[in-house]
Amino acid sequence: MIKSILIKNFILIDELFLEFENGFNVLTGETGAGKSIILKAIDTVMGARVQKDVIFNKDKPALIEITFLHSKKDLNNLKDFDLAPETVISREIGLNSQKIRLNGALVNLETIKELREHLLDIHSQNQSYTYVLPKYHIELLDAYCKNSDSSFSKNLSEYEKNYREFSDVSKKLAQLKENNSKNLQETDFLKFQINELDSAAIFEGEEEALNGELDVLSNIQSLKETTYSLYYSLGGDDGVCDALSKMKAALCGAADCDKKLEEVQNAFIEAHENLKFCSGFLREYSQNLEDNPQRLNEINERLSLILKLKRKYGDVFEARENLGRRLSEIESDFSSFDELELKKAQLEKEIESLYKKLSETRHKKARELSDMIVCELRKLELSKAEFEIRIKEKQPDIKGIDDVEFLISTNVSTALAPLAKVASGGEISRVMLAIKTVFAKVDMVSTVIFDEIDTGVSGKASGAVADEIAKLSEDIQVFAITHQPIIAARANAHFYISKSQDGATKVCAKKLTDEKEKLEAIAALASGEVNSISVSFAKELLKS
Repeated sequence: MIKSILIKNFILIDELFLEFENGFNVLTGETGAGKSIILKAIDTVMGARVQKDVIFNKDKPALIEITFLHSKKDLNNLKDFDLAPETVISREIGLNSQKIRLNGALVNLETIKELREHLLDIHSQNQSYTYVLPKYHIELLDAYCKNSDSSFSKNLSEYEKNYREFSDVSKKLAQLKENNSKNLQETDFLKFQINELDSAAIFEGEEEALNGELDVLSNIQSLKETTYSLYYSLGGDDGVCDALSKMKAALCGAADCDKKLEEVQNAFIEAHENLKFCSGFLREYSQNLEDNPQRLNEINERLSLILKLKRKYGDVFEARENLGRRLSEIESDFSSFDELELKKAQLEKEIESLYKKLSETRHKKARELSDMIVCELRKLELSKAEFEIRIKEKQPDIKGIDDVEFLISTNVSTALAPLAKVASGGEISRVMLAIKTVFAKVDMVSTVIFDEIDTGVSGKASGAVADEIAKLSEDIQVFAITHQPIIAARANAHFYISKSQDGATKVCAKKLTDEKEKLEAIAALASGEVNSISVSFAKELLKS
């Protein structure tokens, strides 16, 4: 429950501190007195979007601080937040920044919004008219299902997760399918190119080796003549080697006489042997050189092929690597397509199982909720009303296969029809009160705030609404902004809201603790002024 609220420098409020009570708290005052500003302050501190124009005095920030007291049951529902029995939430709004604190520690807006779902439900006039729209009806039904069936929330969360994944997989598959139709053509061309390069079987250094062999075959006659001439000069009759043999014999004889010549002798012998090797090599080389026109043609054809592939692909080895990599990527896409198809089928099976479970629970709870709402409508002077939650099957989406719409008939002469087409303003208010009452019975939140839930309600129906709110406040804390004296008379705590015109317009609020003040406030609600008749009427309301 809300224990208290402190509001500073917010819209038309300079500073205001209010302490509330468990049960039924009512806020009354003239139209435009500022009741909705207090409601907006509560909404703001609990995570609503707000602009900096709410700052009353621009020289300092606005501040709203709200204190909650939690019962043991509340703390059990809030165990994920690890809260103490008393929780303080504050929001400071400056011209350039905002700060939100939970028990003094800075937190983000999403944390407070999540906490709000467990603490507080604010129902405004706009919400009444919004909720008649069918798109919100599945949310209302699901809220009831979550709080009355422990497995529903888990199943819905798992379904939404799987459905999102299913949607992502479906999109990827569609993209891959589009790509694969293009890739099929590219694959054929890639395989052709790879086969062309692989068939050529070019190896590293082959071109250089072939060019070297081509140079030999193209100049074979010249090489043969040159090498034979060199051989003959070295090793032929009266050639260099013969002359060196005679010189070697003479040097050896001299070296026998003088050991100093041994080093020269050894060098001369080594040189002689080298020249003999050169002579032999040149003779063999010259003898082995033969014209080979066939081989020459083969080399020219091979070099022509290499040149052709180089012109087409550039570096043939780099090209082969890139083509192979691209083919692998495409084949991987094909493989991914098969994997995604399998994943899609698995997810489709899982979401089908889950949406059947969700639908089964919704149908069951729709009947249960409809009966409970009809029961509450009977209490709210809609004795002939019938209420039905219609569920039709649709194509699966993020919520499942159920299309949910609230149908109502407010009298025996009309058939069930969509809520938006049948219910009047006062009837919508009572229908929403009935729904909120049912939700409160399954412990949705500990505090409910009604902003003029009695709009369009008068006469006997006002008494029924007052009874219903009073009955609801036995289980949870209820706030109501109202202009109905019969409703205000049932409150445990009465707060009167007014505007002060001293210097600047400011909103003021007073908790009416004196019985005379309460009596006069209700009398003023009844007739617009306090006189003997209105006071007498107010006394009767308070007695009842």
